[in-house]
Amino acid sequence: MEESRSYEVNFFKPSTPFLKENIRAIIIGLTIWFLATYGFQTLLKIMETPTPEATYVAYQQIAPKLADGSATAEEKVAAANTYLALLGKSGALLKNDALKTAFTSTVYDLLPGDAKETLLAAATKAASDSKVDVGFINTALGITENPAMMAVVPYALIKVSPDKLAMTDEALKPVMDKFFIHNQSFLTDTIVFGFPFHYLYTALLLLTLFVLICLVYCFKIDGLMKKYEMEKSFE
Repeated sequence: MEESRSYEVNFFKPSTPFLKENIRAIIIGLTIWFLATYGFQTLLKIMETPTPEATYVAYQQIAPKLADGSATAEEKVAAANTYLALLGKSGALLKNDALKTAFTSTVYDLLPGDAKETLLAAATKAASDSKVDVGFINTALGITENPAMMAVVPYALIKVSPDKLAMTDEALKPVMDKFFIHNQSFLTDTIVFGFPFHYLYTALLLLTLFVLICLVYCFKIDGLMKKYEMEKSFE
């Protein structure tokens, strides 16, 4: 009776020269992929420097003036636009009442007397109708040529009474730090083909590397099968 062959394969205990070389090729491929992926992420972490956006730097200088009421009209416009830009960064922020109060309050303080009541009425209406007319706000903030900013204005308003107005709030700092401070380095600031290098690397180069590793592995296995004459077993 012909002796039956064992086809059991153990990755950790290869029993034949073919399996040993096959596993060696797999380990090398996985190591290259791991280092290219997580090594780059580690390098990003090591090299990063927290860098605030220019608008946030300007706001930090304005904030104390907003608190004590000494801010100029231009500074209030800058602050309101900073709040508006922040609200546009995430849909979740449109539920942040402190941020929306700061925006509404700053715009309220900017407007002439007769427009203040119009703002409060628009803020009340905006709670149920996002198509409320906010053209006077866009004009006051100088954003009439910025469709993206104008689109956020109706959602940035909140119903508030004159005695509850506050142009700034300590609760805003953690939120502003999160969205206005970015970890940057030469890896993120270097532009290649119009893209930041770290984005191009992770979105394109790593995918290309993965495909190349797969191709090299296929050629390697083909060579091993010829070397150990394993093709004959499939004839």
